[in-house]
Amino acid sequence: MATISEKIVRIRKKKGLTQQALADACGITKRTIASYESDGRLPHPGNLERIADVLGVTVTYLKDDTAELFMEPSQEDYYIDSIRRTYGDAAADEIKDLLTKSSSLFAGGKLSQQAKDQFFLALTNAYIACKKAD
Repeated sequence: MATISEKIVRIRKKKGLTQQALADACGITKRTIASYESDGRLPHPGNLERIADVLGVTVTYLKDDTAELFMEPSQEDYYIDSIRRTYGDAAADEIKDLLTKSSSLFAGGKLSQQAKDQFFLALTNAYIACKKAD
């Protein structure tokens, strides 16, 4: 298991960034980055989003203590992350569950990755439309 702090440090170093460089890219102070990395202080949601963007990962990946290995975010990860940013963690968990259940429709299928991405985007958009109607 890796914490947000450990992931920020690991990815920052892997990308060859100093704390100052990450802070500058995120528009926050080096002291703030240092506190996230060493004091275990959790980043404010806006800062977490900026850090994730600069590091090239999703907020979901940083927050998931069980995610050890970084994998390049998929289109689905970006969809879920956008839901999280707009509607919060509960909505993101709902759409992730919905997408996971829907993906079984494609098991062994012959759809291209582009077709699958379009399906997930359409499903996500339908979900967003329902959330806005609430």
